[in-house]
Amino acid sequence: MRAAIAVLAGVLVASGCAGSGQSSCNGVPGLCARRLDQVFFAATHNSFAASDEPGWRFANQTYPIARQLKDGIRALLIDIHYGVSDPANGRVRTDFGAEGADANKVGKQVPPEALRVADQVAGGIGLGNLHGTPQLYLCHTLCELGAEPLDRELDLLRGFLERNPDQVVIVIVEDYPPAAAIASAFARASLTSYAATLEQGAPLPTLGELVSSRRRLLVFAENHGGTPGWYMSAFSFIEDTPLGAVHPGQLSCKRYRGETSSPLLLVNHWIPPFPPSAALNAQIGRSLFLRGRIEQCLRARDRQGAITAVDFYQRTSAVAVTRQLNERAAGH
Repeated sequence: MRAAIAVLAGVLVASGCAGSGQSSCNGVPGLCARRLDQVFFAATHNSFAASDEPGWRFANQTYPIARQLKDGIRALLIDIHYGVSDPANGRVRTDFGAEGADANKVGKQVPPEALRVADQVAGGIGLGNLHGTPQLYLCHTLCELGAEPLDRELDLLRGFLERNPDQVVIVIVEDYPPAAAIASAFARASLTSYAATLEQGAPLPTLGELVSSRRRLLVFAENHGGTPGWYMSAFSFIEDTPLGAVHPGQLSCKRYRGETSSPLLLVNHWIPPFPPSAALNAQIGRSLFLRGRIEQCLRARDRQGAITAVDFYQRTSAVAVTRQLNERAAGH
């Protein structure tokens, strides 16, 4: 990795685009000189679950990933599962066997209403034999409640990176299939050439360095990250805030996962009562409240930047607040 850093430095000198030499990164002049951990990223929780897309029940977002990226979202929190398309009802069935999971155990972790709806639309989760080769889908626990083919969404992400050469994007994967299967999907989408590999314990690159190296995609996996090198172990690099708040007063800046030495901070800023509530998340997404929470967590965790994940992003000020914080960080 030291050799890779040296090569990267050579590229930067040769291109004349090291750090502050970039005019703009992620849409903010001067932000290129900031390290990855000194930058703010607006993120969506369950990015793939969009009510504007057909077949989604209990979606956490309204608009799909392509629209999110266009609107300024720069970090995506996604779940990847194995599923099999069921021609009998047109739904995708979760393939628990391919994931090495138990349907009954998973079912106990799902709200009863969600389980009831999944049973209604798919004829019972985990029942009967699934016919067909399991494929990778973006689903939230149960593909019966909504599923997007992973390959299609990765193609859209590649297209965005191709069209926007000064943008850095983060993907955090809640991964259930093996790392090799997910890495192959990124390779099919020609995304591996964009993927950066960070060295644990070393200073993080600046946005300008990532842009100049063309390695503008950071991929972190919660469960099985580490191999290949760009498919990084999420909580070696990220510490996050607790999940499960049911009202604004319960949102906390305490450490939940990751280590205090993990350089990136993920602020989980959504209220998850089932089904997801656009109104409640709009309430905590107001500019003053959201900015106050981010700044509180920066102080509590001694950080200079953050990834802030929200539900129903278009009902919140996540993109605007992130830009304001980045402009302040860049000296504007």
